[in-house]
Amino acid sequence: MVDLLFDETFVARPADGYRFEGWRKQHRGLCGGTTAPCRLFTSGFAGNDALMAFLASDEVFFLNPVFEAASGNDYGTQPLSACFSPDLFRQGTRFVSEYRRPGPGGGYFVAEFDQVIDGTGLFQGNPAIRMRLEQRSEGELLATNLTWFSINLGAQRLQYYGSEVETAQPPLTSATLTLAPFKLNRWDLAAGQSFQQNYSSTLQDSRGSSSSQTVELKTTYLGTETITVPAGTYTACRVLEESVETGGTGVPARSSETQWYALGTGILLRSESEDSYQEFLRGAINGVPQ
Repeated sequence: MVDLLFDETFVARPADGYRFEGWRKQHRGLCGGTTAPCRLFTSGFAGNDALMAFLASDEVFFLNPVFEAASGNDYGTQPLSACFSPDLFRQGTRFVSEYRRPGPGGGYFVAEFDQVIDGTGLFQGNPAIRMRLEQRSEGELLATNLTWFSINLGAQRLQYYGSEVETAQPPLTSATLTLAPFKLNRWDLAAGQSFQQNYSSTLQDSRGSSSSQTVELKTTYLGTETITVPAGTYTACRVLEESVETGGTGVPARSSETQWYALGTGILLRSESEDSYQEFLRGAINGVPQ
């Protein structure tokens, strides 16, 4: 980049018979892992020494589109509602599970979760259902998270208002995350259908520090496919979330995450972001192995 006022949006257009899979994830890759048009701009750089130093570094960056033959990975056409289970959100439902993710020194870190829908209340003025989630490692409690949401079973939609988390290991901390007006999860999408939403995310911790950002989120339901995780082989609904988060610096940060949910039970089988992933090892809903 030479011009300080650079602002361009790059769009990948596949040829007939091909499908755009996303921008390649690579070292110094731009917009890696996303499928949205890639906007590169320098507004807000002037006067910011760190950003200006970034421009002056003369490093080379890459923007590489990835295309695949359209017939190479066709998805099933069952609706996302096939992976929606109202039972997971009913009062008293308990879901005990284990997931693994790559460890920092090689191997895997195994996290144990105990999730219960255990009441209702008010969160930031919103009447909401409470989901209590305890996270452990090798049986030792690490943190407790209370998530607040509402659900419309007929419309198959959930509104998440935020969460409260407390750590159980030193240094003991607590924090509250508020999503305003809410983050919407839609389970009524057809294969290939997308929707977009905007909301704000504010995190305030027990030390009094606070940070806020705006979130532009695009959710795409790609369809069903067969996926194998340590727990077994499942038919799963594949969902792609692409977000643009803008905080106090005014510089947007792009990210994406792909999620696979089990057909029938709605269990999250695998989630994959640009730099990590987690996958389902085992679990039980109200004592019934899944």
